[in-house]
This record gives sequence, C-alpha cells and structure tokens, in this order.
Amino acid sequence: MPTQSFELRISFRRLLIGLLVTVAPICVVALYAITKSDKELQRTIGTHFKIFAESTANEISDFIHERVIQVGGIATAPVVIRAVNEANRSYRGASDKVFAGRIQRIEEGWNGPEAGPVVERILSSPASVWLRRCQELDPRILRITVTDARGATVAATHKTLDYFQADEDYWQAIYAEGRGAVNITDVLYDDVTRSSYIGVGVPILEAGTNRFIGTVDALVDVSSLFAFVNQPHPPLNLQVSLVKDDGTVIAAPDASLATKMTSPEFLAVQDSLRTIGGRQTGYLVTSVPELGQRLIGFADTGLKEDYRNLSWVVLVSQGARDAFASIRLVGRLTAFLALIGLAMVVMLVAYVSLHRREPFEELHPMSESAPGGGSA
Repeated sequence: MPTQSFELRISFRRLLIGLLVTVAPICVVALYAITKSDKELQRTIGTHFKIFAESTANEISDFIHERVIQVGGIATAPVVIRAVNEANRSYRGASDKVFAGRIQRIEEGWNGPEAGPVVERILSSPASVWLRRCQELDPRILRITVTDARGATVAATHKTLDYFQADEDYWQAIYAEGRGAVNITDVLYDDVTRSSYIGVGVPILEAGTNRFIGTVDALVDVSSLFAFVNQPHPPLNLQVSLVKDDGTVIAAPDASLATKMTSPEFLAVQDSLRTIGGRQTGYLVTSVPELGQRLIGFADTGLKEDYRNLSWVVLVSQGARDAFASIRLVGRLTAFLALIGLAMVVMLVAYVSLHRREPFEELHPMSESAPGGGSA
C-alpha cells in the first residue's frame, strides 16, 4: 500500500517577501527600542547620582545647622547671660568717650604684662570655666568667645588676640546694626593644627524683649564632616567632593582646602547649576579635561539661603564607561544581533537580484529555401 507524504512547497520569491516583511521590521524596531531604553537607563543612573549628591548635601546641611543650634544653646545659658548683663551694667552712666578711653587702655597693653589681671579675671570667671567644659565635651569646638553689647570680651576659653572685638567683621555681622543675626564664616584652614574650621556666631538676646546684649562666637572644626565626604565607595569607584561656588575644592579624595585646587568637574557643570532646568535634572554626562567622559551628579547644600558665606555644592562623579557598563554590554549585544539580521536579509536580496535567471526566447528551426530565393 503506497504511503502518503505531506509536502509544503513555498516559492523562493514568497519566502524572500516573508523575510522582508517580518525580520527587517523586527530588527528596525529592536534598534529603536535599544536607543530609547539606553537613554532611559542613562537617565535612571544619572538620577541615582543626583539622589546620592542630594543625600550627601543634606548630611552637610544638617551638620551645619546642628552646630548653629549648639552655639545657640551656649548663648542662652544662664551663666553666659549673667556674665554679659554684669558687663553691660558696668557701662551705665558712662559716656562713649569714657568707654573708648577704657577700651584703648586695655587694648594697648593687651599683649603685655599689664593686661595680666584683666586676662586672669576673664579666664577665671564662672562663664569661662563653663565654656571650657563645653569645649571638653565636644572636641570639635576649638574656641569660644563671648562679648558684651559693645564688643568687649567677657568670657572665653582662651586669651583672645584682642580684647575689643567690635572692630572685627565677624562681630559686626553678628551685631547686624543692633538687630542681632546668626553669622557663619567661610571655611578656613589653620596651618598650625592642619584643620579646617568655620566661625559660628550667635547673638545673645534679652529674654522677653529680644534686645541685643552680646555675642557668642565659636570656631568649629569641620574635619569630621570632610571625612564623611571623602569616605571610599567600593566597588563603584565614585568620587565625592565638596566645592565652593567658585569651584574651589573644600574636600575631595585627592584634594583639600589647603591645596587650593579648582574642581574640573565643577567647571563642567557650573552652567547647569545656574539654570532651573539644570538643577532639577541634577546630573550631566560631559567630557572633563584630563578625566575624559564622566557622569556627574550635583546638588546644592542650600546653606547659602541662611548663611551667605556657605555657598557649597556637592559633586558625585564617575567615569561614563564604568557608570554605564551594565547597560552598554546588553545594548550593544542586542544591537549587534539586530544589525546581523538586517545584513543577512539585505545580502539575501542582493544575491537573488544578481543571480536571478535571465528570461529566454524559444528557438524555432529555420525554413529551407531555394538558392536565389526562388521556389523549385
């Protein structure tokens, strides 16, 4: 009994058309999807860098605000207020001329032996003893100086460079024309102790009336804050840095305030920092001189809104090749396969076009005729 077999015959032309209408569109759509997904993944990773920078900026901002609250607590301490009120009462009935003469006499002999009794009285006062206790409890506080309403030193943890502080810029900023205002100096570097510090100044206000009666100024070591910025982030190899609004590096893994370096990453993103859109995006992929293509996330600490000297920006950067390595491998592999598919279809079409058989005419036998063209 003969066996039956099933055969599916498709013409080569139809097969070629089927490949063109299926494989080619799929490859084109794949390439388009890869391009779109690559951009979205880059945006996701860039947003992560932005969030990292914002988190670090918030930590820095919290540190500064905590130091202000700490110094503010000193300004409201009863022992400090009592010392300031006693000093202010000593001026009652005295003219400005008498006060100026008294200050001049003390200032002229401040660095000599004649100022010894005055210095001893200040440093041995209950307020000074209490200030040194505060210093011992928190080593980040380097020095504390308390003045009365006219700028004369009332209490301190140390012998100050000058007795009269009202002619200093920091004191005038705290005084604020009699209103009283919190003032923080720009970060400074001490070559002797090799530490970075800021000056935190808080006015002493009279309870109930908020009348200005004196100042508290504390020098605060911020090296511990910079250690937080400089901590390593393996295996990502991220570089976190804190810079001023002019690009000067405050803290970075390979630089510090003492090096007086300008951040190349900041120069690359400073235009974005000046626009609302750039700040909202919070990251940038750009070429940095001597560093190559880098992904940079950035965030303003927001401290300048309250303290005009602290215009600080946090930068988080990484080489673009390392940052996008995970997405580029998959994307490039998929793109390669899509291009191979397109190339095979194109080559097949070209091969068929070049090797298709030429149409031919049917040959007919020639009719016999007599010589000369006549008939027999």
